Amino acid sequence: MIRKVGILGGTFDPIHYGHLELAEAAGRLFSLDEIVLIPAAVPPHKLHRQITPFAHRIAMLNLAVQKNTTFHVSSIEQLLSTPSYTIDTLRHIQLHSVENRALYFIIGADAFMDIESWKQYKDVLKICHFIVFTRKGNKKEKLYYLLEHLGYQQNADSWFNGKTKRYVHTSSHSLPVLSSSIIRKRIGRGETTTAMLPSDVIQYIVTHELYKT
Repeated sequence: MIRKVGILGGTFDPIHYGHLELAEAAGRLFSLDEIVLIPAAVPPHKLHRQITPFAHRIAMLNLAVQKNTTFHVSSIEQLLSTPSYTIDTLRHIQLHSVENRALYFIIGADAFMDIESWKQYKDVLKICHFIVFTRKGNKKEKLYYLLEHLGYQQNADSWFNGKTKRYVHTSSHSLPVLSSSIIRKRIGRGETTTAMLPSDVIQYIVTHELYKT
């Protein structure tokens, strides 16, 4: 039996309810058996921005998912070469898999639109299925054009590539609009973030005096 494993990557600086609800929605809508959250060690698109140390981001992730048995946190990007490229992470997962499983990369439409700029993106598309969430009000025409350009054919909300045998599933499921950068600024100004972050994560931030300006 093939185990369906969702992958949600990101900087998670900090992890917030937007990330968690994105993962939960993907798991529920597409019957995923497991969801792995993978923080980037050194994100290639953020090389010139100061990022909270990896150990803190991992700790906050573990606190955020501790009550959800479907979620797991992986620190594998800390072991790989930097910058942290998706293709390297996926190949590592493939190499060390001990069971028959299909990978589903969870992502927002805005980020997916840049996939042709990813390192060895064609190989990424060969390894993974994708679950792409679009925001309300976003025009889907550009996304659909890109999918056709990448060799996918539409069947309702799913797109299939006959060469790679991989799917891209799309969903317009409503999700909270949250931003880690805005959360960091709010914390720096001493403003409340109780509706944005799990309480254990907030306590960790306070204890370790993160995001203070």
